[in-house]
Amino acid sequence: MIGRMLGNRYEILEKIGEGGMAKVYKAKCHLLNRIVAIKILRSEFVADEEFVRRFKRESQAAASLSHPNIVSIYDVGQEGDIYYIVMEYVNGKTLKQLIREANGPLPIPKALDITRQVCGALEHAHKNHIVHRDIKPQNILVTDDNIVKVTDFGIARAANGSTITYGGGDVLGTAYYFSPEQAKGAMIDEKTDIYSLGIVMYEMLTGKVPFEGESPISVALKHIQENIVPPSKINPKVPYKLDKIVLKATEKDINYRYKSASDLLNDIEAYINNPDKLVVTNGYDNNVTRVMKSEEINEKLSGTKTLKKKKKSGKIFRNIGIALLILALMASLSYGTMFFLNNMAITNEVTVPNIKGQTLDKATSILEKNNLKLNITDSQYSDAPTNTILSQNPPAGETVKKGSTVNVVVSKGKQTSVVPNVIGSEYRDAQLKIKNSGLNANLIWDYNDSYPNGYVYDQNPRQGVQVENNTVVDIYVSKGPEMVTVPNLVNMSLDDATKALKNVGLKVGNITTQPSDSLPDNYVIDQSIPQGTSIQKGKSIDLIVSQSTQQQQQQQQSQLPPGYKTKEIAIDLPNQKGPMKVDVYVIQDGNKTLQYSNTFTSADSPITVPVSGKGNVIIEVDINGSIYKTMGAKF
Repeated sequence: MIGRMLGNRYEILEKIGEGGMAKVYKAKCHLLNRIVAIKILRSEFVADEEFVRRFKRESQAAASLSHPNIVSIYDVGQEGDIYYIVMEYVNGKTLKQLIREANGPLPIPKALDITRQVCGALEHAHKNHIVHRDIKPQNILVTDDNIVKVTDFGIARAANGSTITYGGGDVLGTAYYFSPEQAKGAMIDEKTDIYSLGIVMYEMLTGKVPFEGESPISVALKHIQENIVPPSKINPKVPYKLDKIVLKATEKDINYRYKSASDLLNDIEAYINNPDKLVVTNGYDNNVTRVMKSEEINEKLSGTKTLKKKKKSGKIFRNIGIALLILALMASLSYGTMFFLNNMAITNEVTVPNIKGQTLDKATSILEKNNLKLNITDSQYSDAPTNTILSQNPPAGETVKKGSTVNVVVSKGKQTSVVPNVIGSEYRDAQLKIKNSGLNANLIWDYNDSYPNGYVYDQNPRQGVQVENNTVVDIYVSKGPEMVTVPNLVNMSLDDATKALKNVGLKVGNITTQPSDSLPDNYVIDQSIPQGTSIQKGKSIDLIVSQSTQQQQQQQQSQLPPGYKTKEIAIDLPNQKGPMKVDVYVIQDGNKTLQYSNTFTSADSPITVPVSGKGNVIIEVDINGSIYKTMGAKF
């Protein structure tokens, strides 16, 4: 691959790394004159069409991320069977390299600073609904200035479902950081990245991962089944409260884990600023049914065992008595009483009306009339007008108790986007910028003298205009100046040479005359730019044209018919800009004969022209093809 040019702009310079899914190269972008990193997929993934489709889609989605702690994706391309991602080149080392070089734990302040920056990257990605799914030290880069850059968002997301199947040692490297839900093949969300980051924290603080094994499967099973030994048991320098942060991030039950990267970041910031005041709360969410841990159950049992023994007998008899009383009451109810109670239950219920498509105000009114309440659970962009009900739960027709709540999703109206400025951008960068703004780009190529080939010289709509999402933005891309080939003009008459230049989009420039014994008047002797030269359309070609010599004029005089004479007449030229072609005709006996043709400027006025005739004749002077004047002459 070294020396190869991808996309007609990226020159591969050297190989800088590889993983289980791709090889990474340092390259130079000749279009923008910058160094980039290019990740090229391994051939076994290229053969998987579904993976390639997912890879393209997820890489383009990841390209929308813009954060100082995320490696920027510049371009996604294909050349034959080569699929590649062009990324920001980071001059530094992977976190895995730093841990290996330390040959043990990293300093706690450094580990916390790295974690804090990764949290910032994940927080930004999660807000954009992108889960990394493969957070590990190999995917965390650290620059010489200690700036952290998280990489592989697109490729990790595209690999979902394939992560545990691809070959090589990289599989085991990934399994060390698996969340339990990944290991079980269950649904994953943002908390998956938090678990993996917790394992990375553990490794930075102890110099080792919490679970090891001979195969990815054995490691994955440990993530599901075994408890993590607190970091302080491995490295006594780790404080108790930092232990709690790591253990909360790596809870096997997602209900106990940090709910978001920002929550984890808040605890880390609090620990850095004032560890004594930090309180790491339990990750349990009261709205979720909790499964008690075995040690909690034992504790409950040990504290209440004796009490339960004392109350057991009395409680049994009391429960039996209550049950008998209920049975007696039920037996004493008459048929009429039961009928009354049933009707009471029925009248306490109501059928949910259909409110889909209604405005929020109208839907609220309809529900109130049916003794129901409305609760907005979400709002989404749609083609429906703002505050239109898109869906409801419970659905229409279901029977519920009076006073129940109907949850609805309402429309936010059509999603709009602000058109970005792409004039002056390279067209692929412009396409990506338009796509990331929620719009579609339509490329229109044309020649343009002011912009180099491949760069945008105009757009419609203009920058700053607010339009509906998915609106098409016309991007006018330059082909560069239009070039044409200079024709051969030598030995052509001036008229024919002018037409030949016009036909290819060129113009006649300055005309100078030169005496010639071999050519008639106004024939091209030479041209300023040789034939076959490629020049920009619209340029001018200077010409040298022939002018009769005195010898030719004498020869012409000696060849005159009997009775014909030659005389010179003076002609005043009009005052106008630029060269003018002067044609002099003699009209005799009804015949019109061209006797002189040449090109002059107003500065040459007056000119003297030789003409021949017999008796009384009319002389016509044409300038640039139109009659300028006529005069009589006698020979």
